[in-house]
Amino acid sequence: MYIKTFKTSKAELIIILIGLVCFIATLWYIISSASAGAKSTSSPLSSAPEHILTNARTADDRIQFLSQFGWEVADDPLDVREVTIPGQFDEVFSGYNDMQKTLGFDLEPYKGCSVKKYVYSVTNYPDGVRNVTATMLIRGGRVIGGDISGNGARKFTHSFRLDNVENIDGSSAEGTSNRAD
Repeated sequence: MYIKTFKTSKAELIIILIGLVCFIATLWYIISSASAGAKSTSSPLSSAPEHILTNARTADDRIQFLSQFGWEVADDPLDVREVTIPGQFDEVFSGYNDMQKTLGFDLEPYKGCSVKKYVYSVTNYPDGVRNVTATMLIRGGRVIGGDISGNGARKFTHSFRLDNVENIDGSSAEGTSNRAD
């Protein structure tokens, strides 16, 4: 019989334990992200995920944010700029904020704040509707609001979800068919 022993100091043991904890945390994060991604690959007509991922620090994060609602977008944004949330909400912006609240967002705390606005071209809007964009408002690396908008012959704006939503003008977003753009 052969016995081998190892002698480690307290510092080495602590480093090993920290490494093990980091490994387990990383593994948990990867597994939870993969299961969240698997739930969110449905069509834009499906409901929003139970827990909305709002991380938007990188281009991949922003694209993954939109994909959890079923949207496919071009890799590069059409526009990126700094915008300021109005200090006072008029009737139109109040309606826009009400739409944000349907997904758990609220722009009230950001009144007067500068945010980053990213606009992406949506490539899979139902019924072949073209000239559709996804706009995301981002602050501190997190999505704080945004919308899906039709910019063709018939204009529309609705939340990131397509099912059972109304445009901010009060008309239904379902069955939208501006094929003429």
